[in-house]
Amino acid sequence: MIIHCTKKLFIKLPEQLTQSATQSITSIGLLEQWQHWHANVINIQRKQCVILVHDATRYVVFLPAMTKDKLSDLDLHFQDVFINSLMKAGLDTNLIDKATRYLMTDTLELDTTCNRSVQGTMRLMAGELDWSLKYDGKHIDDIAIYSTSAWLSDRPCNIKDQKDCIWPIKAMTELLQQLPNISVTEPNTSVTSDLKH
Repeated sequence: MIIHCTKKLFIKLPEQLTQSATQSITSIGLLEQWQHWHANVINIQRKQCVILVHDATRYVVFLPAMTKDKLSDLDLHFQDVFINSLMKAGLDTNLIDKATRYLMTDTLELDTTCNRSVQGTMRLMAGELDWSLKYDGKHIDDIAIYSTSAWLSDRPCNIKDQKDCIWPIKAMTELLQQLPNISVTEPNTSVTSDLKH
């Protein structure tokens, strides 16, 4: 799992996360589209939050109130909100189980390589959430975390050099359907796949 961080976020992350890491899951030929996310740190109502957007599908994972301690466990918070938001988005249980297995076999790698198109999506999503909170008179601490990520993902997104817009939930569903099935024997150690090498 490769998260392309803005420099603003990268400098806030603990050293153990920003050091180089290998990706065990690439050894089974995992589709590259699954691996890449972008992330940025934003301030909403004086709370430090992290927003992540999946490059290929533009699916959103929103992590509110990310303190310094929480940032050290960024991968765990990401996994929790991502999987539970898929449930809120109404994905089939089999697809959620598949996403969970992939996350269990993957290691986290961070860099500062960014795509302007994905960054644009992040800015739009962050702005939409901030505006919605102000309009509804809600506090960031009172939002339903999993539902918020699903809500942000339930809208059309434009991608540079692509004629038609995509719907993130639908696109993530289709990507998970295309990924080969894997079975996990032990986390981060051994993986079998039905994808031929």
